[in-house]
Amino acid sequence: MGIAVSLEAARFLVILGSLAVAPVFGVAGWYLGLFVNVCCVLYGIAAISVLGLWKQERVLRVKASWRALLWMLPLLLEGTLRFAFGTVSVPPPGLALWIVTLALAALNEELVNRAAIVGTLRRALRPVTVAIISATLFGFAHLSLFITTPTRDPVDILLNVVASACFGFALAAYQVLYRWILPLVVAHGFANASVILGGGELSTLGEGLISVAYVAFGVLLFAFGRPHHKASH
Repeated sequence: MGIAVSLEAARFLVILGSLAVAPVFGVAGWYLGLFVNVCCVLYGIAAISVLGLWKQERVLRVKASWRALLWMLPLLLEGTLRFAFGTVSVPPPGLALWIVTLALAALNEELVNRAAIVGTLRRALRPVTVAIISATLFGFAHLSLFITTPTRDPVDILLNVVASACFGFALAAYQVLYRWILPLVVAHGFANASVILGGGELSTLGEGLISVAYVAFGVLLFAFGRPHHKASH
């Protein structure tokens, strides 16, 4: 577990370091986020390589069983609701750069949290325990918002920490069982895009119900979502 905590802490240091050196490369304003996400993706790749987890976690897998594909669909719930009840709006600097940034954000978090951390934890712990610890670390990682977005309401940040932990439990449960990072990147990126571009503001109750649904999904996945034996090796 110590390695898992260190991996999350190191990612936070990468964020701080990236923000510190960005001005040296002339990066400022909106592009800071893009720069930080690129650095975090590189960190995720390095972490997986050092830990030897590419094969174990099947990070480069493109396709898996139909069962894994079906269980991926509920992970699109939040993004679908936000886009359905909101109005799509693309803020500056444009759709292309937002897509790239959101994709990199989802990719780096999945590489670190669902490949490196889950991969490390599964070597010593039971599947459900792996998902719980991974989700907890993923939630706490969002405390970094106090530094990266200091003007944000503290209560909102803390609620985001809880919501992220619930989402992280669902994502971790999926990776524990199916070892398929690609759909997690897609679902994660879709959820992030729905917040930035979808404009669908949900009530506190709605946000809470989504978080409960993610936890319930993780529980159901462990109970009924056993992968095909070929996908579990």
